[in-house]
Amino acid sequence: MLPQGKYIYGIIEEPKPRKFSFCGVVEAGVYTINYQNLAAVVSDIELQEIDPTRKNVHTHTVVQDELLKEYFLLPMGFGMIARSEDEVRRLLEKNYHGLVSELKRLTGKIEVELKVFWDGEAIVKELQSKSEEFSKLKVKIKTASSPVEARSLMVEAGELVEHIALDWKAKYAEQVYEILKGLSLEAKSNSLVGVKNLLNTSFLIEKSRESEFKEKVYKLDAEYQGRVNFKYVGPLPPYNFINLKLESVK
Repeated sequence: MLPQGKYIYGIIEEPKPRKFSFCGVVEAGVYTINYQNLAAVVSDIELQEIDPTRKNVHTHTVVQDELLKEYFLLPMGFGMIARSEDEVRRLLEKNYHGLVSELKRLTGKIEVELKVFWDGEAIVKELQSKSEEFSKLKVKIKTASSPVEARSLMVEAGELVEHIALDWKAKYAEQVYEILKGLSLEAKSNSLVGVKNLLNTSFLIEKSRESEFKEKVYKLDAEYQGRVNFKYVGPLPPYNFINLKLESVK
């Protein structure tokens, strides 16, 4: 039998040991390992590492969502495993003051994410209405004499699409970012995902103001409908806004 490690979901303020009613990764129970006023929320796991399958990542997220209903959570990224209960407790002890300070700073705050994507049909309509060059390219592609010529013409068409997309990024996505940044405590830009993604941003906001923030997102979405599409995700633990590097106990 392999040594039993502790899979860590995050840190909460909780002085008393607790067992939760929901299950965690590998269908294991979820409970706390406590040190003074802090607790690490963990599951027992007989693995040194865990595969980032869709099911495992989803379970990790579900546990954190359940905890957020009752606590403020300093979240751990997927796959953090300590070797023993003693190691978890020493982690809490060694980082105690930093964890308490960060919990205090972020309590009552949540992270929300917003992605903005350009709409494919809208881009084509924009090109057809404003670019004679694009219309000519479409005809040339259909009547291309060889696959090589067709690919070359497709590259030219792609460059025209990219030009419109960059224009829309400045016109819509960057404007959205500045407006929502003004309603948030902090904002961070993340790496874009896919060719259609114009904006991928995380915002730190007061939990009590999420309805106000979300309403503004919906208004902007309605205003720009037919050109860009919004994807809003939240509330989330503030992954992108934790200013703490845990000291290792290994």
